[in-house]
Amino acid sequence: MIGRFTMLQALLQGIALPKQISEFERSYLRRMNKIGLLFFALHVPVFVVIAYFNDTGPLLAGLLGLAALAGPALAFFSFENPRSVSMTYGFASMLMGGVLVHVGQGPVQIEMHFYFFALLAMLAVYGNPLVILVAAVTVALHHLTLWALLPKSVFNYDAPIWVVLVHAAFVVLESVATCYIARSFFDNVIGLEKIVQARTTELDARNRDMRLVLDNVGQGFLTVDRGGRMSNERSAIVETWLGTAEAASTFAEYVGRKVPVVGETFELGLGEVVDGFLPLEVTLDQLPKRFSIGKQTFSMQYTPIPASAEFEKILIVITDVTAAIERERLELEQREMVQIFDRLIQDRSGFLEFFEETRELVKKITRGEALELTVLKRLIHTLKGNSAIFGIASLSDKCHELESWIDETGARPTGEQFDALAGSFERLRSNVDTLRGKNARPTLEVEKSEYEAVLGALLRNEPSAKLARRVANWWLEPTSRRLGRVSEQAQRIATRLGKAPVEVRIRDNGLHLEAARWASFWSSFIHVIRNAVDHGLEPKDERKSAGKPERGLIEVTTAVQGSAFVVTISDDGRGIDWQRIADRAKDKGIPHKTQEDLTEAVFTDGISTAAYVSDLSGRGIGMAAVRAECHARGGSVQLHTTKGAGTRVAFSFPIASMAEDRAASCAA
Repeated sequence: MIGRFTMLQALLQGIALPKQISEFERSYLRRMNKIGLLFFALHVPVFVVIAYFNDTGPLLAGLLGLAALAGPALAFFSFENPRSVSMTYGFASMLMGGVLVHVGQGPVQIEMHFYFFALLAMLAVYGNPLVILVAAVTVALHHLTLWALLPKSVFNYDAPIWVVLVHAAFVVLESVATCYIARSFFDNVIGLEKIVQARTTELDARNRDMRLVLDNVGQGFLTVDRGGRMSNERSAIVETWLGTAEAASTFAEYVGRKVPVVGETFELGLGEVVDGFLPLEVTLDQLPKRFSIGKQTFSMQYTPIPASAEFEKILIVITDVTAAIERERLELEQREMVQIFDRLIQDRSGFLEFFEETRELVKKITRGEALELTVLKRLIHTLKGNSAIFGIASLSDKCHELESWIDETGARPTGEQFDALAGSFERLRSNVDTLRGKNARPTLEVEKSEYEAVLGALLRNEPSAKLARRVANWWLEPTSRRLGRVSEQAQRIATRLGKAPVEVRIRDNGLHLEAARWASFWSSFIHVIRNAVDHGLEPKDERKSAGKPERGLIEVTTAVQGSAFVVTISDDGRGIDWQRIADRAKDKGIPHKTQEDLTEAVFTDGISTAAYVSDLSGRGIGMAAVRAECHARGGSVQLHTTKGAGTRVAFSFPIASMAEDRAASCAA
């Protein structure tokens, strides 16, 4: 008995929503209710037209439609609770269906019953199981009542009671499923705001506590103008640390009295910031970040005001290093939570794929004792670039620190440094789990137009096999989405290299791929993108001298050619210097006499020259890796280059490798 009561209680909790209505839910329901009212209003002229052609009384159809519309209209303009309005819509939608079936008497009257099921499914957008239940009860009472009193209003033949019960059974089955979908939609989408708000509130509280601690121990604030001159207003603690400032002195002169090297570095770095030749975030990153006076170590943080290249002042915050690290971590975590939430909303599958790739990269890097130092650096660069693209600054900053360590010492990072990188990833994992849920189930993203097309196909009774293949394709990822990410990567790489903006043209030809199956290929494809931007495209002045547009051009295409699926990337850069490749191949002791030998050398591990390999990209390990990935899929690589005109790399795969035939496998 207790067990049954518990099950009943759980069922009721699943059906009834929490009493509190968030601002996001209220705004969302208000918008959906407005759309729903317009949707209902459009039914009235449709009913009149159908009744006219079916000779079932256009005037009566209009009156019945207006009567059914009265309830939603009154609720929309009178009820304060948007959930109550939605429940009214559940009742009214079934009345609209009843009117449609009544005025649609004739040979397709039975088919018009599909309208009830379509509306039941559409009501899931309100995220409220009670709306579904109201609609289900309404349609059941409608069928039973009219079957008894006016059967021609429901069926175009003399239907027995068991036919009504069959209709009811289908309504029950769909209602159960739709109630589950509606509640899942509420918990995972509408209710997601509560998770973010709770996390944001927690972070805000921690930030307030940390600011209180920093104020008590002392934190220095001052501003400098574009000439480096300090304002008169500054924290008193600044003069405690650095001494009394002379009138109209610059910050470089002021801090230079205590730490000369910091003063000199700041003066040089500020010149680059004001010059604006490089992006603002790059030049600010080059300003000195730490200095020590005696046993005290301080950090400096820079914020342009306003945050643009035309800034008027720079705010300098001087704090104790330990306190600053914690404060920055909290602020960074908050910004990244927003980034993660934004990415999950805009491109959920793409972000989760990046997350899984990041997990593997961190695992390889932190076990880097078995890797060559050059391979380790490349993995770190890959992780840094991908993290920056998705706005995960904590990971990209840690990778930057590892890169600096390797460049300055020529040695592997320490175990503590690897642990710090792993810790940053763990925080990312925790934040991702918070937003998506640890036990998040696979979901499908379907365009509204596709949903309406399939719904229309169902109403037209198109063949089930055709519909099955169409629905099966919902699992596939448009290559346009993937090529869009490739374009974004190319632009960010060009920015990091200080090159002119790159023109990226993508042509997807409307193709789709199975995302999980192709994830590792696209991960390795980044090496080709980086080579094209870093080594293929010339600097602006060189392009101008060659009579080319200042903006380099990269084209990325996915296409089906015969029985092959082909991914092509081309640039209009300088082309491959085969002599350099031949010299490097000779040094490595591998064949280099023929053109075939040189092409093979490009895809051979360890072939790297000053012209083709940098800390960002290369045609050595990276090109070998992407070819190995291609071969593993039964594909092949073709390389074409013309000196001074550019390079084209094409990856060809069997067309069957694009995706599994899910419709066929399900039928089997």
